Amino acid sequence: MRRSSFEALRPACPACRSRERVNSSLSIATAETGTDEYIDCGILQCSRCSGEFPVIDGMAILVPDVRRFVEDNLFYLMARTDLPPAVESLLGDAAGASSGLQSIRQHTSSYVWDHWGDHDPAERGEAAGGARPGSVARALERGLAMLSDKLPDGPILDLGCGPGRVAAELAERTGRLVVAADLSIALARVARRVVADGVVEYPRRRVGLVYDRRRFSVAAPGSDSVEVWICDALNLPFGDGSFALATAMNLIDCVTEPRSVLTELGRVIRPGGEALIALPFDWTDRVTAMEHWLGGHSQRGWHQGRAEDVLDLLLSDGEMAAGPLRRTGEAVEIPWHVRLHDRSCMHYNCRMVSARRDSASDATASERSADQG
Repeated sequence: MRRSSFEALRPACPACRSRERVNSSLSIATAETGTDEYIDCGILQCSRCSGEFPVIDGMAILVPDVRRFVEDNLFYLMARTDLPPAVESLLGDAAGASSGLQSIRQHTSSYVWDHWGDHDPAERGEAAGGARPGSVARALERGLAMLSDKLPDGPILDLGCGPGRVAAELAERTGRLVVAADLSIALARVARRVVADGVVEYPRRRVGLVYDRRRFSVAAPGSDSVEVWICDALNLPFGDGSFALATAMNLIDCVTEPRSVLTELGRVIRPGGEALIALPFDWTDRVTAMEHWLGGHSQRGWHQGRAEDVLDLLLSDGEMAAGPLRRTGEAVEIPWHVRLHDRSCMHYNCRMVSARRDSASDATASERSADQG
């Protein structure tokens, strides 16, 4: 974490925001390792509640309940990354196909392949069904064409950044400071290494429990403007109107409360700022309770289960509006590929929409809150 980025972003205490919706400031309490500019390990502290938040491997961990997060993610926080492939393979076999180790290796394999596989010289040919890596970058290319010509000044937020391809592309294309935020320690670490070293290293699944270690260099010219932080999309540690642009690529259907994420995005985008939102509406009640799905069930209702119609209403004026974001232009359908192994790949069509926060929608939202109060 760069001190200059921390000062520019002025993050708010996520605990105070979650409990009381107060934007209390954080300060650098301890910098254990690093340089005068860069903090590799340290502690951030809230000036209001005295809450402490760690910086580990250069990544600030800014979640409302640090104790719970560490308890749930201790395996990933302490996981070693220096094991030789043969030893890692033995551990994978010993842990078994249903283990947490296998789950995170599969997750990492799928997402890093899509984000960075098109830079891998060992990646030859297409995946099952003709899929090609880099679909998330191609989706971003399409999405950027949907934005207006002029964004307000300010940094960019890439929410649900995964291994960091979108954040790196945004930094290179705009020259702005980009916050790459995710809750996945494993994926954020991949993004952090790209930013710090220009290196991608990950276990690429061949089949079953057989993984090949892939390591290659990538040229990411804007990566020195990217901060990789661990954040909760439902409780973003930023003040109102902090960002000029926010992206949420294939995230909204992977959270417990999709509507709340749209509300948070609208809150942290400044007036005149914009958002790009893409999702395949691939719901599962293991993550999102059915009553929080955006369509995809209850075809007895007015929308007949059409997720696209529900999303449009959440981004339009009216009683269902989820905050101040309003959709702009026409939505587009974009292909996205999630590779499982050499013989299996999921092919999605993602709905991508652009939205803008403007003063008119802010006023409407304020009036609605007053009426409800």
